[in-house]
Amino acid sequence: MLDSSLKNKFEFILVEPSHPGNIGATARAIKNMGFHNLSLVNPKDFPNDDALYRAKGAKDILDNVKVYDDLSSPLEDATLIFGTSARTRTIPWPTKTSSELGTVLKKTLESSNAKICFVFGREISGLSNEELQMCDYHIKIPTDEDFSSINLSHAVQIISYVLKMELDSIDSTQEIKDETPTFQDNEYLIDHFDKVMRQIDFYDQENPKQVKTRMRRLIKRLQPDKLETGILRGFLAKIEQILNKKN
Repeated sequence: MLDSSLKNKFEFILVEPSHPGNIGATARAIKNMGFHNLSLVNPKDFPNDDALYRAKGAKDILDNVKVYDDLSSPLEDATLIFGTSARTRTIPWPTKTSSELGTVLKKTLESSNAKICFVFGREISGLSNEELQMCDYHIKIPTDEDFSSINLSHAVQIISYVLKMELDSIDSTQEIKDETPTFQDNEYLIDHFDKVMRQIDFYDQENPKQVKTRMRRLIKRLQPDKLETGILRGFLAKIEQILNKKN
């Protein structure tokens, strides 16, 4: 049985879903597995009776859906973010399959402010590169190479099922450690690095060659803790102080 204190730490996010029926089916899918936090980013048609019909007994999920204008808003206080992707990207990102979640989840759930988000893209085009770069990991569902397309709610059902199986094996009484940096904390750190790099002319601003994107990937991969993030911000602030004295 999935512990309620754990399931509250998870949120499923649909980005610009075009069909209300998929929203309802998603609500049903996550409730089947004991989850109930569902957020929507710019849904094309919601609320809608079709969503309610497809949700069946998950009306309570729809009644409590949170709707946002942009993806960064629901991610602001997230401590771990998975973005679903079936395509190979220009800049490779840390990737997990749906069967490799256990170790990462266990580590994250040890933090006192744990909030883990699973982001699903548009039915036709999925998530954009910019949206995927907001995520700590990309997650892929192993499918047949000749037919890899999965319905949105089916993808949610698979992920939520695997997630429940992993959580059932995690001790919910494990020791809770200090807070983990949130998505917003990491964004501040990434922007701070970029600001200092521009101040010292580290890269050509007219031809940045994805320097900031690669810095983002580095920080996402390293996942510094709260203290380490503070040290890096302090280091950057000291550099700024020295630069200002020279000017």
